Amino acid sequence: MNKQLQKMNLIDLLSEKHLALRKIVTNKDPDQINKTESHILAVLEAREMLSISEISRIIHISRQGTHKSIQGMLSRGYVEAVEVEGNQRDKNIVLTPKGIECNNRMMITKIELEQQIAAKLGVTNVELLKSLLKEDWL
Repeated sequence: MNKQLQKMNLIDLLSEKHLALRKIVTNKDPDQINKTESHILAVLEAREMLSISEISRIIHISRQGTHKSIQGMLSRGYVEAVEVEGNQRDKNIVLTPKGIECNNRMMITKIELEQQIAAKLGVTNVELLKSLLKEDWL
């Protein structure tokens, strides 16, 4: 067991595990998307259509940082900007078929990772952890 992890509180432990898991998922993608981009793709899959400001609030990075990531994904064809009905200024971001395909590949990796974690921690513990993380405690 890692000695550094032994000294960490819950918040830092969750953060460390989250970063490690995102890195594993993104490293397996042949297009080499980064952790922020993978997070944005996952958020868009769950919510289908969001503005850059909404994405920024959900993933907790600056609007400027979100905009930069979105621009990169637009240029590589993962997402597209669509007009907001009745609003000339704002555009919503949606997944393209390439973005959906990328999410599907990442989902396979996530399922495999969850199975590996369950093999180490036990299925019951993984289900308990998932249940606790779904609770409304924030």
